Amino acid sequence: MTTRQIEVRILWDGIENPDLALKSFELDSNRYESCDTAVLTFAIKRQRVREAPFWFEQDIPSSPWISVEIRDNKISSGWIVLFQGRADHVRNVDEHSLVEMECRDALAALIDLRVQDSWLNHTGSDLLQDIARSAALATRISLPDDGSDHMMGQFWQVEHKRGALLSQHRFQTAADLAFAVARDALCDLYADGKTLVCQPSYVNDDTAEIIDVRNAVFETDVSRDLQLLTGIVVHMASWDSRQRSSTHIYYDGKTFSQDAPSGVTVLHSFRVPGRRLEDLRRLARGKYERISAHAMSVRISMPGIIRLRPRQFIKISLGTTEQTLGVDQVVSRFSVNDGFIQHVVLRSRRNGA
Repeated sequence: MTTRQIEVRILWDGIENPDLALKSFELDSNRYESCDTAVLTFAIKRQRVREAPFWFEQDIPSSPWISVEIRDNKISSGWIVLFQGRADHVRNVDEHSLVEMECRDALAALIDLRVQDSWLNHTGSDLLQDIARSAALATRISLPDDGSDHMMGQFWQVEHKRGALLSQHRFQTAADLAFAVARDALCDLYADGKTLVCQPSYVNDDTAEIIDVRNAVFETDVSRDLQLLTGIVVHMASWDSRQRSSTHIYYDGKTFSQDAPSGVTVLHSFRVPGRRLEDLRRLARGKYERISAHAMSVRISMPGIIRLRPRQFIKISLGTTEQTLGVDQVVSRFSVNDGFIQHVVLRSRRNGA
């Protein structure tokens, strides 16, 4: 077995704190439309005489920018960032010289930001730019060039008023609005440091990053949804109040039709206002891929891979077959006693689900 020399450091606004020694961490990084989170446990170095209180002991504490970095000295001396964000909750146990911090990444700025403004004739990318600017985040936005970056906002049509009541109104968070825009464009939305990233979920097979872990897995847990495996149909419906017409489309993963295919018991229906037929087809494909990806879920435990992230792909052995699956979630755990271990959730995501 190959030995490793794992080293971890925590930076506070780019500087290490000599009074705190890291005992363990647990990082949860996923593509489930939520923040990446971190739970950090420190031991206070009692042998040192502190010149000032910790930042969280001040009357009005303000969390510094926290960076969790790791390296394997057997491979490289360069540090790799695992997590960046700010602390939300701090627990201090003086008798045991322990400090525990719960942190969220930069996406928390959107979750904590309420949408107060209205907008008119904005595209989806315009809205994301405005949201990121309000949250003091940079942007890296790349929406597909297939008409998905359409106009959004307040229009006089009845269908837009109905849609805005649920998806584009001021009684929601900026994260709700941003995720709705990304979901409609079939994109992933997440934070990379202090940058808001929105990019297509579809991955080109020629450029996909695949990590082979066939001989490095502690445990493989496979669950199958037999109902989804028998086949599903997605039904998309839209209406135009000015033309007083409605449009319906059914998609079974292969073909589109105006009527529901016979013999299929699992039907998922969605309604969207004011969309053209080509828009409904695009949305139906995306809905189908997202739903069918849950037909099989694989959970593996293995030695930690430093550069492993959601949206990458892993090649694993499943019984007598080998499959390449997308990484949905990575839970990374490190402690002085147990080392660096990861628990990973995998699903079939090659088609951009």
